Amino acid sequence: MKSAKKEKRLPKVFRRKLLMVTVLIMLFSMIFIALITPFLKNRLVFDILSPQLSEINEEVVYDSDFIFDAVKSMFVYESKLPDEEYITSILEYWGSPAWYVIDENGIVIMSDDKSKVDTGVFEDSVLSEYHRELSDTQLGSCRISDIPPEDFQSGNWKKYVAVSLGNGVVMTVIFDPPSYYQQTDGIMESICSFKTVGKDGCDLIIHEDGSIISPPEKLRENKDIRFTQQDMEKLLSSAPANTLIETELEGTVYCAIYEQADGYYAVSIISKNEIMLGIYIIISVSMFCMLLLMVIIFLRVNNLAKRLIVDNIGKINSELSEITGGNLDVKIDVKDNLEFRQLSDGINTTVSSLKGYIERESERFNKELELAHAIQTSALPNVFPPFPNRHDVDIFASMTPAKVVGGDFYDFFFTDSTHFVFLVADVSDKGIPAAMFMMKAKTMIKSLAQANRSVDEIIFIANNALCEDNEADMFVTLWFGILDTEKGILSYINAGHCKPLIRRAGGTFEYLSEKADFVVAAEESIPFSRRELKLSKGDVLYLYTDGVTEAVDPADELYGEDRLRLALNAQKPQSAREICEAVQRDLRSYSNGATQTDDITMLSVIFNGSRLYREITVEAKTENLNEIYTFLDDMLNASGFDFSSITQMGTIADEVCSNIVNYSYPDQDNGYIKAAFSFNPTSDEAEITFTDGGIPFNPLNSPEPDFENIEDSEEGGLGIFLIRRYSDKVLYEYSNDQNILKIVKKRKGLQRSIHQ
Repeated sequence: MKSAKKEKRLPKVFRRKLLMVTVLIMLFSMIFIALITPFLKNRLVFDILSPQLSEINEEVVYDSDFIFDAVKSMFVYESKLPDEEYITSILEYWGSPAWYVIDENGIVIMSDDKSKVDTGVFEDSVLSEYHRELSDTQLGSCRISDIPPEDFQSGNWKKYVAVSLGNGVVMTVIFDPPSYYQQTDGIMESICSFKTVGKDGCDLIIHEDGSIISPPEKLRENKDIRFTQQDMEKLLSSAPANTLIETELEGTVYCAIYEQADGYYAVSIISKNEIMLGIYIIISVSMFCMLLLMVIIFLRVNNLAKRLIVDNIGKINSELSEITGGNLDVKIDVKDNLEFRQLSDGINTTVSSLKGYIERESERFNKELELAHAIQTSALPNVFPPFPNRHDVDIFASMTPAKVVGGDFYDFFFTDSTHFVFLVADVSDKGIPAAMFMMKAKTMIKSLAQANRSVDEIIFIANNALCEDNEADMFVTLWFGILDTEKGILSYINAGHCKPLIRRAGGTFEYLSEKADFVVAAEESIPFSRRELKLSKGDVLYLYTDGVTEAVDPADELYGEDRLRLALNAQKPQSAREICEAVQRDLRSYSNGATQTDDITMLSVIFNGSRLYREITVEAKTENLNEIYTFLDDMLNASGFDFSSITQMGTIADEVCSNIVNYSYPDQDNGYIKAAFSFNPTSDEAEITFTDGGIPFNPLNSPEPDFENIEDSEEGGLGIFLIRRYSDKVLYEYSNDQNILKIVKKRKGLQRSIHQ
């Protein structure tokens, strides 16, 4: 019963809405008509008055030019140059205007102003222009100037009549306003005498002072045109030319426009009531027709909508609500007519396509995330141990993103043989944007660190660079350190990051109590404080991001700093890997399946004491081998090896390097030999590693020489024997397209080298 009652009300609701729409349309129509009525009025006034005004303007200009063209004929009726007396007598009839006769060289030869005779006209731009235009023309060529509107408005205007007198001589007559009006007022009186505008309107020609010239006063009285000079002055002062003016004259509101017409104002006026009457008639008829049409449309639409639309829409809406709720398996089945059948089929097709698109996009997005994860993972050091030839530091790090890609990152690398850089950082966002910002920050910091700058300088420069174009307002917290492995001095910066934990040799993990600097990439040009730690053999540093301490259990309780410290001290792991893995196990146990909400990153580094490490690389040529021999001799002496051991090591180096030069690069001219020396004072062992990029060759696979038949033994067998005999340990591997031969030699005593 409830559903049936609701369906019966739908037509009433629709009628009410349709009536409201109809009324609104009528109201908006009335408002629109009210708004455009002034525009229609203005447009109609312009359409009526503008042609009148243009016609008057053309007549004024034509009559003016006709009058002053007569000046030309007074002086060119015969070929000889008129004399000054003749010119003066002729121009007295024209009101004695100023005049100049200028010869072909631009010199005034005659003028009413005697001071100008024998002077050049080039300083007068107007006279000079007319002379330049007409001096090369035939006798009788003439130019009559128009009066510029801007000069007319200021009252400082002149009318120029220039005529060629032949042989390059030009005469220019200049009429000022009094002399100009003396010639033109008479002919201008007749221009508007027979013109009417509408029923009550008229056209006028007015002096610059507002006095009415045309039609004449007597004719205005006959036509019952009662406008006075004061009325015209009021009209002309109310608005600029060529704009519509509304003004009350003689108790009637008039619409008028005017423009400057060669020394006069041309004015066209019509009664506003006459204009508005026509507009009101048009609007009234239009409104009645619109009202009648809206009533017919309302009745027809209401009937059709109820029968064809409202009912079927109700059916479709009920099924669409399920689709919008997420059930994409619903099918629309409203087919009462062709349109609704097409609509139903269209909705079903769209939903089916949307369902397939969502599945494809989900698959594509997952693949892109997997690719982004692979790129991010490959950008982080993930081979451990990362420096198998070094034993002064032991390091391990891991990053587990909360999403497929994350904003945490870590890095570590040697900038030279004695300076080890490591850091842990956390970008303020997650997902792909954070991963992209992470890659930018990581690359920039590594590039700056490899330039051997101090830690505070590196972070200062990186902060300013990351602030540029940071439209997403992301920032980075980081802990960044550079360890001098010879001196055991750790220089570091803490930029808004979590407090690290340190365990001194034989002690327990404790937090470093210090006030962190501001974060990176949030504000330019802020300073960062460089701090130092003295590390001893066996000291351990543990770095992490807030994803560790803010991990939650099923009850949404935080893991916390205290539990992290207890987890680190609960076991006594021996390596950096074991330290990180112990924390990871405790985190998994604590979270017990709870959703990871933030990236989890940690890094542990153990300082095993200062250790001498140097390396040298030379081109694989015989003349370069002495550099390697001298390098090894210096390193063995510096490490306190005895004379016999140094001599034996020289024999080994000579055998290994000679074999590389002679056999490793048969088809290359640019091979190399790299010799690396590392000494561990704890074990009194030196590791000498020879690396080349030649053809693979494992010397340990060579057979022992047969000393009873030494002459018949294979070439090279004795050299391999000496390498094994003089070494405490020999190791070989072929990795990254390189032969790597490691010689371990124990220190026995202290003597000076024979090479010194």
